[in-house]
Amino acid sequence: MLLATLLGLAVLPLLNGWLVTPPPGTACCSVDRWFSSEPLLRAASAVLYRVGISVAPHQVVVGRDGWLYLGDEQSASLTTHRRAGRASDIRLGQSYGEGARRWDAYLRSRGVQAFRILVAPDKETVYPGHLPQWALPPSAPGVADTLLAHTGTDLFVDSREVLGRAATTAPSPLFYRHDTHWNPLGASHAFAALERSLRADLPYEVWPSADERRLLRLRPRAGGDLADSLRLGAWLTDTEPVLAVSEQLGTRVHRRYASSDQLDPTRVADSRVIPTFPVETHHDQALNTRRVLWLTDSFGKGMDDLMHRSFGQVVTLHWRDVHKHGGQLVRLIDEVRPELLIVTVVERALATPAFASVLQYPPGMATGEPDASLHKAELLEMSGVEHQGDGFRTTSGVASLTFRLARPVAGAGGLSLRLICEDRSAALPVQVFWRGAHQPRFHRDQSVRWLHVGAQSSLDRLTTADGRPAEEMQVLRLDLRGQGHCREFRLQELALRSASAAAETGERPR
Repeated sequence: MLLATLLGLAVLPLLNGWLVTPPPGTACCSVDRWFSSEPLLRAASAVLYRVGISVAPHQVVVGRDGWLYLGDEQSASLTTHRRAGRASDIRLGQSYGEGARRWDAYLRSRGVQAFRILVAPDKETVYPGHLPQWALPPSAPGVADTLLAHTGTDLFVDSREVLGRAATTAPSPLFYRHDTHWNPLGASHAFAALERSLRADLPYEVWPSADERRLLRLRPRAGGDLADSLRLGAWLTDTEPVLAVSEQLGTRVHRRYASSDQLDPTRVADSRVIPTFPVETHHDQALNTRRVLWLTDSFGKGMDDLMHRSFGQVVTLHWRDVHKHGGQLVRLIDEVRPELLIVTVVERALATPAFASVLQYPPGMATGEPDASLHKAELLEMSGVEHQGDGFRTTSGVASLTFRLARPVAGAGGLSLRLICEDRSAALPVQVFWRGAHQPRFHRDQSVRWLHVGAQSSLDRLTTADGRPAEEMQVLRLDLRGQGHCREFRLQELALRSASAAAETGERPR
């Protein structure tokens, strides 16, 4: 062991001098410069990669023919693909469908003409044949299959089958071999599926022609995010399809939204660079002048050229950031006044809490004047909240207020919340739990989430997680999920309307 250590110390300076280009300003004789273990690890990774072994198995799985796939470190991708759908996925799909319908109603009330959620496939869904035998997905319907099958709405555009069919006849792979992402050729097939879905809502839209989507050539491409994880980014090469639209697009201007600061187009196009702020793109040669709000993840980068060719103004934001800064999405809807809102989400993120927070907190629609038939709830106790003057202030990231009704309500035909954020947050994710007077504790199956927009929001009915009407209710708990915003607020009312009162006023649940 001692001899091996001494030999390694003797070899490291040679490897660092031969293989590593020092960063500018690095001292010529520093220990970090000559005794870094990076070249040795890179060489070991290259040798093991050739025999199908990953030096970072939680990040990267080495498949057949040198293909690389994402491991479990991100979104438990591998494990999720290897399990069949179950009852919890059915319930999640149903909640997604309800949330999408409520978002659609809210957006249409704000002038948005079309709303779609485009699901991009994982690489292993389109190219399972290059996976190791032990990583193959189940023959039964998987997690995403089960979830999407139970949304009950055509607001979702599932591009997985489209790309699966296209992969059998495409002149080039639709995904990079050493990267998690699809390439522009794969993204073009998904964009075509999105276009077909939108034609009913936008019958007069002009779309990029078949000639513009034509594959011109393949150019070499170095590495990829998976190759980088194996320290082989500079050693593994790939090919990138070049579509005609990419060379005929013309000049685009990328700016930080609501700013004059122009952004580097190369960094904007890099799938490994995900801005934490909205990016506004203008293209004066676009086929349509529509304003589009695009909530996307890194998979959206492959569709950039087709999106900007189609629409003159596109404001892009990562879907994980919709609730940040006191309701960033609601604020953008009011400021941008989009005519089209598109969500692009990769398959492996569908069942994650981060994406669920988008669809499971749809806006609660305001009903106008207070209703005399409402049962007002009296504040009972607080957790993570304290009184401040005539209002309240949160003292922790887990803030909740517990209320009690004067008498039990059998079912509920509606719920009303009047709450004003002192920091002028545009929206606040909230969740209400309920239980009967003799039930010992709250349960998540007896709760409802929504996005409180402005000063007053309401729901027209309360149901349990499996869709049954809420039973006896007397104790309520309001959880505030402001993500650091709405720390100070005024609570004017939390109230219920019984189902019988709703029937007397002639209202029907939506």
